[in-house]
Amino acid sequence: MTSVPGQDHEVVVIGAGVAGLSTAVELGRRGVGALVLERSGDIGSSWQGRYDGLRLNTYRRLSSPLHSRIPRSAGRWPSREALIEHLREYARRERVAIEFGTSVRRIDRAEAGGFLLDSSSGPLSAAHVVVATGYDHAPRIPEWPGLESFEGELIHAREYRNPAPFAGRDALVVGAGNTGTEIATQLEQAGAARVRIAVRTPPNLVPIEFLGVPITYLARLAELAPEPFVNLIGRGLRRYAVGDLRPFGLPSSPYGIGTELRVKGLGPVVDRGIGAAVREGRVEVVAAVDSLDGPEVRLADGRRISPDVVIAATGYRMGLEPLVGHLGVLLPSGKPRSVRGEPDPSVPGLHFNGYWLPMSGELPAMRRTTRRIGAEITRSRAGRAAPRRAATAAAP
Repeated sequence: MTSVPGQDHEVVVIGAGVAGLSTAVELGRRGVGALVLERSGDIGSSWQGRYDGLRLNTYRRLSSPLHSRIPRSAGRWPSREALIEHLREYARRERVAIEFGTSVRRIDRAEAGGFLLDSSSGPLSAAHVVVATGYDHAPRIPEWPGLESFEGELIHAREYRNPAPFAGRDALVVGAGNTGTEIATQLEQAGAARVRIAVRTPPNLVPIEFLGVPITYLARLAELAPEPFVNLIGRGLRRYAVGDLRPFGLPSSPYGIGTELRVKGLGPVVDRGIGAAVREGRVEVVAAVDSLDGPEVRLADGRRISPDVVIAATGYRMGLEPLVGHLGVLLPSGKPRSVRGEPDPSVPGLHFNGYWLPMSGELPAMRRTTRRIGAEITRSRAGRAAPRRAATAAAP
């Protein structure tokens, strides 16, 4: 590993998921040493914490880490287990330097340049830092009135592993994103007595394939098209995938898929059976949750229900504020200002990977972000070396 004089490491990457490992591999292939710090004891910890039966919604070839291919045997839409095993093999093959069981609490700028990292293993310094701790970092449950005194069972989707414990029970899933719709579908297929899904804003449902073409490819092309055209295509895909669900309580989204991505930062929801389940009455759509009252859930339309369990598929926080919030690199939403691999203008040398969500999805975006980070750090490194070479040549 090549170090910068006075600094422990050339590059420190925080997080050993797809984004972090890809970055370390790309830098290594460019001759730049990188140390990966991972707070858990294994690779891909956030993926390991997701529910059984999870499959990627993005096509295998576009979801593989840079300089690798998830094997064809994993299918078009690899499972969680296939991805994790591929990441382990990837890290072994590329000889990625990983320090497990090490969390980073805070990153500060060093007076002499570069960064100081306060880690659980002690202080570290680096010329460059790449933050890759993940888009879905900390579970978020809305602060519903009555939450603290709710008498029913309430879990976040992060705690949901499989539908077996909910067989024969009345379940309410809150949130109609990819996670919520897939959990609701799993529950009804596995014998839950009743499954309802609380929807605040109807999702943009799209098929996973269109005429045999993975939706990931079509989404990649849509990134180059004007927003009104993307919205139009999205409406057509919804009609093709699920038809009109208004009679069943699920109208079209008030946003087109292009507009929703720009305004709310949310991609479309891939239909893995929720459309048919709603149409056939196996999953009931209800209004958004307004508050909790003892054993009851009060909905936005005034209705009160008493499910056996509430599963909150209400998203995650990125949780970057303690790490870098004091550096002025975050938007009010907590998302980094610079998400496509470029360094933040106010803090050169600090990069983020895994926080860009284009139409084609996070995993394909990581490949592009990784390439840019590799190029940016290599360029910066060459720029630092040039003055040193010039000074050496001019010395008597």
